[in-house]
Amino acid sequence: MTYIKEKKMSNSRQKIINAAIDLFYEYGYQKASLRDLSRKVGLTQAAIYYHFRNKEEILYTVIEKASNDLYFTLKSCLAGKKDAIEELRDAILQHILSIKQGRKGAKIIIEDKRFLSGELNKLVKEKERAIFYLYKNHLVELQRTKRIEAGDLTAATFGILGTINWLYHWYRPEKNLSLQQLAEQIVSNLFFGLLIEEE
Repeated sequence: MTYIKEKKMSNSRQKIINAAIDLFYEYGYQKASLRDLSRKVGLTQAAIYYHFRNKEEILYTVIEKASNDLYFTLKSCLAGKKDAIEELRDAILQHILSIKQGRKGAKIIIEDKRFLSGELNKLVKEKERAIFYLYKNHLVELQRTKRIEAGDLTAATFGILGTINWLYHWYRPEKNLSLQQLAEQIVSNLFFGLLIEEE
């Protein structure tokens, strides 16, 4: 009986999270109300408060899951099992391709994380730093072994993240490039630049 009750609670919680993702993506965190959420998920506001203390905690839960999914994807890509350049390439490709499943989460992270306060804001920033250092530490090792040119690796890391993070805003799958093609082009641009070498 306890198992059935816990499963029902888990299902209700997930329904709230899924509905919140849709609402935050469409309207933004500030404009999406708990009344809208309760109507969309088919639960009373009191039932929502049973699972979450407030709307801010729902936002944190959405961001935490999206951030964790990305972190573990990148960590797996950069685990030292292949050539380091190939690992970096795989990490960037998988990061871009994750937008296919996580476009809504990416938008919410970038646009709505500023509404988190106190400890929740601190936890999100810690995960952001962890993702940043997955990339930067890998670049440090590539630079140490003379696989990439000397340069400021903080700028290089932010360049990679900035290029990828803004894709949710402008990329439209119905346009010219598939996400796979776009990912390949971005990797090529990041690795080799745009200019053709003069002979």
